[in-house]
Amino acid sequence: MRNDAALLTLENVSSPIQNPSTAAEDARLASLISLDGILKQVKDITRQSSVSSMGRSKKKAIIASLDELGERMPSLLDIDHPCAQRQIANARRLVESVREEDDPAPEIHHAQRPSAELGSGTDTDVAQWNVLQFNTGSTTPFIIKCGANSNSELVIKADAKVQEPKGGEIVRVVPRPSVLENTSLDEMKQIFSELPEALSLLALARTADGTRARYSRLYRTLAMKVPSLRDLVGELEKGGVLKDVKS
Repeated sequence: MRNDAALLTLENVSSPIQNPSTAAEDARLASLISLDGILKQVKDITRQSSVSSMGRSKKKAIIASLDELGERMPSLLDIDHPCAQRQIANARRLVESVREEDDPAPEIHHAQRPSAELGSGTDTDVAQWNVLQFNTGSTTPFIIKCGANSNSELVIKADAKVQEPKGGEIVRVVPRPSVLENTSLDEMKQIFSELPEALSLLALARTADGTRARYSRLYRTLAMKVPSLRDLVGELEKGGVLKDVKS
Protein backbone atom coordinates (compact mmCIF):
# COMPACT_ATOMS: atom_id res chain seq x y z
CA MET A 1 0.00 0.00 0.00
CA ARG A 2 2.82 2.36 0.90
CA ASN A 3 4.50 1.68 -2.43
CA ASP A 4 1.23 2.25 -4.30
CA ALA A 5 0.71 5.57 -2.54
CA ALA A 6 4.25 6.68 -3.39
CA LEU A 7 3.78 5.70 -7.03
CA LEU A 8 0.51 7.65 -7.20
CA THR A 9 2.19 10.71 -5.73
CA LEU A 10 5.04 10.44 -8.24
CA GLU A 11 2.57 10.22 -11.14
CA ASN A 12 0.71 13.30 -9.92
CA VAL A 13 3.93 15.29 -9.54
CA SER A 14 5.17 14.32 -12.99
CA SER A 15 1.98 15.25 -14.86
CA PRO A 16 2.97 18.89 -15.55
CA ILE A 17 6.08 17.60 -17.36
CA GLN A 18 3.86 15.79 -19.84
CA ASN A 19 1.80 18.93 -20.51
CA PRO A 20 3.99 21.92 -21.55
CA SER A 21 3.06 25.23 -19.96
CA THR A 22 1.13 27.84 -21.88
CA ALA A 23 4.20 30.07 -21.87
CA ALA A 24 6.28 27.37 -23.55
CA GLU A 25 3.59 26.75 -26.15
CA ASP A 26 3.33 30.46 -26.89
CA ALA A 27 7.10 30.73 -27.27
CA ARG A 28 7.15 27.75 -29.64
CA LEU A 29 4.31 29.19 -31.73
CA ALA A 30 5.99 32.61 -31.92
CA SER A 31 9.23 30.95 -33.03
CA LEU A 32 7.47 28.95 -35.75
CA ILE A 33 5.69 32.07 -37.04
CA SER A 34 8.99 33.95 -37.17
CA LEU A 35 10.68 30.99 -38.87
CA ASP A 36 7.90 30.85 -41.47
CA GLY A 37 8.40 34.54 -42.24
CA ILE A 38 12.15 34.07 -42.65
CA LEU A 39 11.74 31.04 -44.92
CA LYS A 40 9.22 32.85 -47.13
CA GLN A 41 11.63 35.75 -47.62
CA VAL A 42 14.47 33.34 -48.35
CA LYS A 43 12.22 31.68 -50.95
CA ASP A 44 11.54 35.07 -52.60
CA ILE A 45 15.27 35.84 -52.65
CA THR A 46 16.05 32.43 -54.12
CA ARG A 47 13.47 32.96 -56.87
CA GLN A 48 14.94 36.36 -57.78
CA SER A 49 18.47 34.95 -57.76
CA SER A 50 17.71 32.11 -60.18
CA VAL A 51 19.20 34.12 -63.05
CA SER A 52 22.44 34.04 -65.00
CA SER A 53 23.47 37.58 -64.03
CA MET A 54 22.37 40.63 -62.03
CA GLY A 55 23.46 44.20 -61.40
CA ARG A 56 26.08 44.92 -58.74
CA SER A 57 23.74 47.09 -56.65
CA LYS A 58 20.93 44.56 -56.71
CA LYS A 59 23.28 41.76 -55.71
CA LYS A 60 24.62 43.85 -52.86
CA ALA A 61 21.06 44.67 -51.71
CA ILE A 62 20.03 41.00 -51.74
CA ILE A 63 23.07 39.97 -49.69
CA ALA A 64 22.25 42.77 -47.23
CA SER A 65 18.71 41.39 -46.98
CA LEU A 66 20.12 37.97 -46.12
CA ASP A 67 22.30 39.57 -43.46
CA GLU A 68 19.17 41.19 -41.98
CA LEU A 69 17.44 37.80 -41.91
CA GLY A 70 20.44 36.38 -40.08
CA GLU A 71 20.07 39.10 -37.45
CA ARG A 72 16.55 37.83 -36.72
CA MET A 73 17.87 34.62 -35.15
CA PRO A 74 17.13 35.87 -31.58
CA SER A 75 13.41 35.74 -32.44
CA LEU A 76 13.70 31.95 -32.86
CA LEU A 77 14.04 29.20 -30.31
CA ASP A 78 17.36 27.32 -30.43
CA ILE A 79 15.65 24.31 -32.00
CA ASP A 80 14.69 26.41 -35.08
CA HIS A 81 18.13 28.01 -35.61
CA PRO A 82 19.67 25.21 -37.74
CA CYS A 83 16.80 25.24 -40.26
CA ALA A 84 16.87 29.03 -40.70
CA GLN A 85 20.67 29.21 -40.83
CA ARG A 86 20.85 26.40 -43.41
CA GLN A 87 18.29 28.06 -45.71
CA ILE A 88 19.95 31.48 -45.42
CA ALA A 89 23.38 29.96 -46.12
CA ASN A 90 22.07 28.11 -49.19
CA ALA A 91 20.47 31.31 -50.52
CA ARG A 92 23.70 33.23 -49.93
CA ARG A 93 25.71 30.68 -51.89
CA LEU A 94 23.22 30.93 -54.75
CA VAL A 95 23.36 34.75 -54.80
CA GLU A 96 27.15 34.82 -54.64
CA SER A 97 27.36 32.38 -57.55
CA VAL A 98 25.37 34.70 -59.86
CA ARG A 99 27.53 36.58 -62.35
CA GLU A 100 27.78 40.26 -61.45
CA GLU A 101 27.25 43.01 -64.03
CA ASP A 102 27.81 46.76 -63.96
CA ASP A 103 24.71 48.71 -62.99
CA PRO A 104 22.94 50.46 -65.88
CA ALA A 105 23.56 54.18 -66.15
CA PRO A 106 20.94 56.14 -64.15
CA GLU A 107 18.14 57.60 -66.23
CA ILE A 108 17.37 61.09 -64.97
CA HIS A 109 14.05 61.22 -66.79
CA HIS A 110 12.61 58.40 -64.66
CA ALA A 111 11.17 60.86 -62.17
CA GLN A 112 9.34 62.64 -64.95
CA ARG A 113 7.80 59.73 -66.80
CA PRO A 114 4.07 59.20 -66.32
CA SER A 115 4.48 55.45 -65.77
CA ALA A 116 6.40 56.07 -62.55
CA GLU A 117 3.56 58.27 -61.28
CA LEU A 118 0.81 55.96 -62.44
CA GLY A 119 2.43 52.84 -61.10
CA SER A 120 2.31 51.09 -64.46
CA GLY A 121 6.02 50.29 -64.40
CA THR A 122 7.01 46.70 -65.03
CA ASP A 123 9.93 46.50 -62.59
CA THR A 124 8.38 44.41 -59.81
CA ASP A 125 11.58 42.71 -58.63
CA VAL A 126 11.86 43.25 -54.87
CA ALA A 127 14.80 42.07 -52.76
CA GLN A 128 12.84 41.84 -49.52
CA TRP A 129 9.12 41.96 -48.75
CA ASN A 130 7.80 43.58 -45.59
CA VAL A 131 4.42 42.43 -44.32
CA LEU A 132 1.54 44.51 -42.98
CA GLN A 133 -1.76 43.10 -41.75
CA PHE A 134 -4.96 45.15 -41.92
CA ASN A 135 -8.29 44.60 -40.18
CA THR A 136 -11.15 46.85 -41.29
CA GLY A 137 -13.71 45.10 -39.13
CA SER A 138 -15.97 44.47 -42.12
CA THR A 139 -13.81 41.72 -43.65
CA THR A 140 -11.44 39.06 -42.42
CA PRO A 141 -7.92 40.45 -41.76
CA PHE A 142 -5.78 40.62 -44.90
CA ILE A 143 -2.11 41.07 -45.67
CA ILE A 144 -0.26 43.47 -47.97
CA LYS A 145 3.43 42.85 -48.66
CA CYS A 146 5.43 45.90 -49.64
CA GLY A 147 8.91 46.54 -50.95
CA ALA A 148 10.92 48.70 -53.33
CA ASN A 149 12.18 48.06 -56.86
CA SER A 150 15.46 49.25 -58.36
CA ASN A 151 13.81 52.57 -59.33
CA SER A 152 12.86 53.29 -55.69
CA GLU A 153 9.17 52.80 -56.45
CA LEU A 154 6.76 51.29 -53.95
CA VAL A 155 5.76 47.76 -54.96
CA ILE A 156 3.04 45.69 -53.29
CA LYS A 157 2.05 42.03 -53.39
CA ALA A 158 -1.44 41.04 -52.26
CA ASP A 159 -4.34 38.78 -53.14
CA ALA A 160 -6.37 40.04 -56.08
CA LYS A 161 -9.51 39.98 -53.91
CA VAL A 162 -9.94 40.30 -50.17
CA GLN A 163 -12.70 37.68 -49.88
CA GLU A 164 -12.82 34.18 -51.32
CA PRO A 165 -12.19 33.38 -54.10
CA LYS A 166 -9.14 35.60 -53.70
CA GLY A 167 -7.65 34.86 -57.10
CA GLY A 168 -4.05 34.49 -55.98
CA GLU A 169 -1.38 37.10 -55.29
CA ILE A 170 -0.61 39.86 -57.78
CA VAL A 171 2.31 42.29 -57.78
CA ARG A 172 1.94 45.93 -58.76
CA VAL A 173 3.95 49.16 -58.68
CA VAL A 174 1.89 51.53 -56.53
CA PRO A 175 1.06 54.97 -57.99
CA ARG A 176 2.22 57.97 -56.01
CA PRO A 177 -0.52 60.09 -54.40
CA SER A 178 0.11 62.90 -56.89
CA VAL A 179 -1.60 60.84 -59.60
CA LEU A 180 -4.94 61.41 -57.86
CA GLU A 181 -4.70 65.19 -58.09
CA ASN A 182 -7.42 66.75 -60.25
CA THR A 183 -9.15 63.40 -60.80
CA SER A 184 -12.77 62.52 -60.15
CA LEU A 185 -13.90 59.74 -57.83
CA ASP A 186 -14.83 57.58 -60.83
CA GLU A 187 -11.37 58.07 -62.33
CA MET A 188 -9.83 57.07 -59.00
CA LYS A 189 -11.92 53.90 -58.95
CA GLN A 190 -10.61 53.09 -62.42
CA ILE A 191 -7.01 53.50 -61.22
CA PHE A 192 -7.66 51.28 -58.18
CA SER A 193 -9.24 48.60 -60.38
CA GLU A 194 -5.76 47.84 -61.74
CA LEU A 195 -4.45 47.19 -58.21
CA PRO A 196 -5.18 44.56 -55.52
CA GLU A 197 -8.64 45.09 -54.05
CA ALA A 198 -7.12 45.71 -50.60
CA LEU A 199 -5.92 49.16 -51.70
CA SER A 200 -9.32 50.40 -52.82
CA LEU A 201 -10.90 48.94 -49.68
CA LEU A 202 -8.51 50.96 -47.52
CA ALA A 203 -8.39 54.14 -49.59
CA LEU A 204 -11.79 54.76 -51.17
CA ALA A 205 -14.00 57.29 -49.37
CA ARG A 206 -17.35 58.86 -50.28
CA THR A 207 -15.70 61.90 -51.88
CA ALA A 208 -12.69 62.53 -54.11
CA ASP A 209 -11.01 64.72 -51.46
CA GLY A 210 -11.58 62.10 -48.80
CA THR A 211 -10.11 59.41 -51.04
CA ARG A 212 -7.04 61.53 -51.76
CA ALA A 213 -6.46 62.02 -48.02
CA ARG A 214 -6.96 58.35 -47.15
CA TYR A 215 -4.77 57.16 -50.02
CA SER A 216 -2.04 59.61 -49.00
CA ARG A 217 -1.99 58.18 -45.48
CA LEU A 218 -2.06 54.61 -46.82
CA TYR A 219 0.83 55.29 -49.21
CA ARG A 220 2.86 56.76 -46.32
CA THR A 221 2.08 53.73 -44.10
CA LEU A 222 3.18 51.25 -46.77
CA ALA A 223 6.27 53.17 -47.87
CA MET A 224 7.48 53.77 -44.31
CA LYS A 225 7.50 50.00 -43.81
CA VAL A 226 10.23 49.81 -46.49
CA PRO A 227 13.54 51.18 -45.11
CA SER A 228 14.87 52.22 -48.53
CA LEU A 229 11.77 54.38 -49.22
CA ARG A 230 11.77 56.43 -46.01
CA ASP A 231 13.86 59.19 -47.59
CA LEU A 232 11.40 59.27 -50.50
CA VAL A 233 8.51 59.73 -48.05
CA GLY A 234 10.34 62.70 -46.54
CA GLU A 235 10.84 64.23 -49.99
CA LEU A 236 7.17 63.75 -50.89
CA GLU A 237 6.08 65.34 -47.61
CA LYS A 238 8.34 68.34 -48.19
CA GLY A 239 6.98 68.68 -51.71
CA GLY A 240 3.40 68.64 -50.45
CA VAL A 241 2.56 65.39 -52.27
CA LEU A 242 1.57 63.59 -49.07
CA LYS A 243 -1.34 65.39 -47.47
CA ASP A 244 -2.85 64.27 -44.19
CA VAL A 245 -6.14 66.05 -44.72
CA LYS A 246 -8.97 64.70 -42.57
CA SER A 247 -11.62 62.99 -44.67
